[in-house]
Amino acid sequence: MISERSWGRVGVRRAQDGDSGTADTSQALGLALTGAYVLLGLQLVGMLCLSWFVYHRWSNTWDYAIRYQGWWGIAHGNLDPFSSVANRFFLQDHFALINWPLAVLSRLWPHGLWPLWIQDLMVAAAEVGALRIVTDSFEGGRWSRLLPGWSAVCLVTVMLVANPFIYESVGFDFHYQSVGAACFALLAWRELMAGSRAGLVVFSVLCLACGDIAATYLIALGVSAMLAGRATRRQGAVMTTGGFFWMALVIALGGNRGSSLFTHYGYLAGAAPGAAVSIGAVLKGAFGDPGRWLAHLWSDRVDLFAYAGSAGLIGLFSPWGVLPILVLTENGLAAGRGVAATAYESFGAVIFLIPSSVLVLGRFARRLEVTAPSRANPKCWRSALSSALASVLGLYALGWGVLWVPRVPGRWVQVSAATASTLDRVKQMIPGTSEVVASQGIIGRFADRRWLYRLSHGTTVALETPETFFVIVPEAGIELTTIQECEDLIGQLRGPLGGLLLLHADGVWLLELHRGPALRSVSVTSRPMTLPAWIGQTATGRVIRQGPVPSWHVAQVSSKPGRLLFGIAWDARPGSYALATSISNRSGVQIEVRDTSNGRVLARRRVGPGPLRSVTTDLTVPPDRNDRPYGGVIPFRFSPAHPDPGQRLELVIRSPGTGAVSIYRAALRPDR
Repeated sequence: MISERSWGRVGVRRAQDGDSGTADTSQALGLALTGAYVLLGLQLVGMLCLSWFVYHRWSNTWDYAIRYQGWWGIAHGNLDPFSSVANRFFLQDHFALINWPLAVLSRLWPHGLWPLWIQDLMVAAAEVGALRIVTDSFEGGRWSRLLPGWSAVCLVTVMLVANPFIYESVGFDFHYQSVGAACFALLAWRELMAGSRAGLVVFSVLCLACGDIAATYLIALGVSAMLAGRATRRQGAVMTTGGFFWMALVIALGGNRGSSLFTHYGYLAGAAPGAAVSIGAVLKGAFGDPGRWLAHLWSDRVDLFAYAGSAGLIGLFSPWGVLPILVLTENGLAAGRGVAATAYESFGAVIFLIPSSVLVLGRFARRLEVTAPSRANPKCWRSALSSALASVLGLYALGWGVLWVPRVPGRWVQVSAATASTLDRVKQMIPGTSEVVASQGIIGRFADRRWLYRLSHGTTVALETPETFFVIVPEAGIELTTIQECEDLIGQLRGPLGGLLLLHADGVWLLELHRGPALRSVSVTSRPMTLPAWIGQTATGRVIRQGPVPSWHVAQVSSKPGRLLFGIAWDARPGSYALATSISNRSGVQIEVRDTSNGRVLARRRVGPGPLRSVTTDLTVPPDRNDRPYGGVIPFRFSPAHPDPGQRLELVIRSPGTGAVSIYRAALRPDR
């Protein structure tokens, strides 16, 4: 029989008078459980709707594309698919074997929502498991009357439904290697506490099937089981051994390339960015220079506290706090990204901390009850203290939900309805067998094909099929490529490379490029602070694309005054710049540079008539605090991930319409 020290249940039985409550409290418990399952069901519906909204707004990014391309390949009979998006075999991404049986579902209904909705179900299952862990504890007969079972159910339900990072985890693509692994690890914890060996084995195997990261979850759970008490020590040792064995096997088979050990942790070994590094070198560097990783954790302290605090925090001080500590440490030490960028990777910490925090509170109330001078007076100050602590945890969790949950859709859905509708048209225009190169923010839904590449600076894309389609969306989605790099590539495709413009609407560019004997690849360079004028838009002119490409330009054709050129933009950081515009004009024109984030005019200059020449306009880009993401208020501070390409500057040239004007190119360069 499992002892009280194991934090588990002795045996499931109904509360009886003089033990865990009266018939009235049993009725209250039944109502609380009914309400809990109703709320969790409504939350599941909300998560399913959120996934549907993200999908139909074309907000599935590179992470989704990597995994769905492999999923799609498996569903179509390729049991060892290659993910061109990540340039590795799907099995090497995270060794998530669970995708193979799940991908068969696409044979029933071939739709990209499957993996997103399955992830939602995994989250819901983990939440039910968290609730059952708490109910198992007080149904075991060793729960304090100072913290009634119905109040514990209400507390854990509020903490689950209100936690914003649970919604964050399902709002950003799908990651079975972290979300699925945490789900099955928590269900394995519940089976361990219930004394079910068969259930423990099943959920441990399912946990490991979620990938390489899952091995660390099982190891941490095993350590917790060994710390919890003698009754679970043996099972904990087996789980820890199995986790280490699985990790070694995955590494030996090369299945951990998606975890990017050298990218995220190479700095601990003193390695240069991108240099290969072993686990041993990382551990040696961490122990040899602890100040380096302590400083890194300290820099992420606000976000680490956000994850832990929103889930109760005190669960870190229980035997079951090992996994949350491990997950938060892993994510906090990762270089090249803030811990706020990894909400889905911190799901394990949140979902484990919520029930363990309630268990810690119940344990505390139990000790207060044992030391109470009169067991017949549960309304003493000890009862008030227990209720106050539970209220603080519940209200604090509720505060996180009220402040942050409404912001989740806006964080991950950054594509307008009009742009999404145009992308629907674009997808119908592209044959399923053709190669696609797409912007990161909208690439996910193009992953149902063999050849797919992400548009990113400094990369070279091989042209694998006779026709390659480029879908470039410079100003929508979660994009890491700057707008000038996108515009420069558009200029290359429409100009020297001879690509065909099929569609340009609502910020979406669709271009088709034919592969030829002399054209086998396309490079996305990092040169472009110089952009051709003819890739912009005009209200009073037209684009002249005749003769050699350098002679292409925008020309005045209307006698009406207005914007002769707009839509050319740069992402620039605060500082001084010089804008050089190649222009010839027979009437005076006005050159403006606007900060699109606030509409402020940074520079305005009138240019008199003259021959073709380069006109320089000086400007200063000041810091713009209004463009920073919302960070919450104390004590609900959080720093959402936010790519910082700089402030977006747009060139606008206005003409009075009284004479010929031709604009060839514009270049924005730092003023040194």
